[in-house]
Amino acid sequence: MPFTHYPKLAANVIFAWVQPAPPDAPGFLGQPAFSTLNRFVKPLEPNEVVVGYQEAQNFTRFYGSIASDQPLIVTFTFANDEVGPDGAPVSDETIAQLHYDAEALKQMYDPTKQAQTGKYFVTIFGRWLRVEVQNAGKKPTSELRVFVRGSVF
Repeated sequence: MPFTHYPKLAANVIFAWVQPAPPDAPGFLGQPAFSTLNRFVKPLEPNEVVVGYQEAQNFTRFYGSIASDQPLIVTFTFANDEVGPDGAPVSDETIAQLHYDAEALKQMYDPTKQAQTGKYFVTIFGRWLRVEVQNAGKKPTSELRVFVRGSVF
């Protein structure tokens, strides 16, 4: 049952940044291995930003969790453009150049206030989604867990 919130399998994970990465293993019940979904490459340095883009039309909302040893700023913005800046249909090469002017949420994650700041829920506000994760701390991350899931109900 992809793109739903039950069951919570890899099928509805849109983005995941997980540090340290779990061991690579086959996915649960035929789902893809988590290593194919994990966008983590290296620890986020102070003020460094990582970004993910996704077509948002398949969903009505996004939800997930945040955990880190450093403060983070996680921002969800949407673009309503129908074509890329060159007038052609949006592609992987042009998706980052769209106008992400519909800010749905700016989540300030504080590791000392995990219960209050470690979860979010975002309603769709446009055709394309941009998720931005910034290290707002003073040290590189040694633990990072940001999960973005899509839901249709």
